[in-house]
Amino acid sequence: MKFFVRTFGCQMNVYDSELISELLLKEGLKESPSPEEADVILVNTCTVRQKAEERGHEYARFWKRRGKKVVILGCLAQQDKEKLLDVADLVIGTRSYTLLPGTIKELLKKGEKAVLTEDRGLIDLTEVSLKRSPRLSSFSEFVTIMRGCDNFCSYCIVPYVRGREMSRPPEMILSEIKNLESRGIIEVTLLGQNVNSYFYGGTDFAELLEMIDKNTSLYRLRFTTSHPRDMSYKTIKTIMNSKRITHWFHLPLQAGSTKVLRLMRRGYTKEEYLDLVGTIRGLDPDASVTTDIMVGFPGEEEEDFLETLDVVEKAGFDHAYTFIFTKRPRTAAFYMKETLSPREKGKRLRRLIESVNKTVWQRRQRMLGRTYELLIEGPSRKDKNLSRGRTDGNITVVVTKRLEPGTRVLAKIRDIKGLTPIADVVKNLN
Repeated sequence: MKFFVRTFGCQMNVYDSELISELLLKEGLKESPSPEEADVILVNTCTVRQKAEERGHEYARFWKRRGKKVVILGCLAQQDKEKLLDVADLVIGTRSYTLLPGTIKELLKKGEKAVLTEDRGLIDLTEVSLKRSPRLSSFSEFVTIMRGCDNFCSYCIVPYVRGREMSRPPEMILSEIKNLESRGIIEVTLLGQNVNSYFYGGTDFAELLEMIDKNTSLYRLRFTTSHPRDMSYKTIKTIMNSKRITHWFHLPLQAGSTKVLRLMRRGYTKEEYLDLVGTIRGLDPDASVTTDIMVGFPGEEEEDFLETLDVVEKAGFDHAYTFIFTKRPRTAAFYMKETLSPREKGKRLRRLIESVNKTVWQRRQRMLGRTYELLIEGPSRKDKNLSRGRTDGNITVVVTKRLEPGTRVLAKIRDIKGLTPIADVVKNLN
């Protein structure tokens, strides 16, 4: 039996898809290079935003109509369960993945349908995660350190589909990273829905970072996604004093108005957020701070939106993911009265993007004439004769030379095109 996995959504889903593929290969199934050649198609879904949910649903429907056996996994499976059986033969929730291999073999051969959403916890994935082969790339991989979220922000469905927070033992995480190192991986990104709330057996997030930094030979260690409320000074200092941890802080703002932040249940004020960014940049002015910002949350008035633009200007973000608020079922915000029309939301989004791009451009200008260590990820998306690399601060740079993925170089920034730095290689570090 051949399988094909299609992943939608966050890096956590990418990681889960890798483990799922490992499970199926271990049970004797074969991975297909394309959905057309597969006997069964697994769709790992996202439901954090409506658009992502719709894409996963439509992908499953497309292949179901063409006679394929379809399995829907992930957050949408955990949320909609039996409702998905019209486009899927098997629905498996976010904490039931270890049931997948046997279920596929038995139920799909018999032509039966099933929904499995029982909580199997994290421990059942231990063996496959510790021994997995790198699949994302030849040099970079994700490692999940915790799952779930206890924050219950009023707009967010994650706690309902991913469950409450569960952290993995630090020794297990270190063993997985060392296994990946032995297979040639030089960059690891630690994952969690709220990664900096990690805590297991007395070990907090800062201590986990320090342990990995001291006991591995990684070139770079990253993490995402952080909650601003949980980003401690201890963690910041640990990063600044480390050898391998990158100075990239992804801190989702969501809104710049303290009033709206309270409605969102974010647990911090505008001033506290700006103080956090100030602390980071005070220790390292070149530290990269990126963020997520939404517009159109229920109750957001013009003055609230102007507060968001004020934070954008003062924080000086290096990048921002911007989007329009959409209601998600089961969340508190689902029942709040919306105050803006779709047209007004669109206008605010365009104003926000313009403001973000201005600050990003200003940050990029600081890079001109300076030399950075880059890890080459592959060819440039616009010109295959050029390369695409990434700085310590997670900023993509186009290099004026074709280089192999995984190559480390020193490169000098000679130009900024749009918001993209262009660099010449000064020295090969491999």
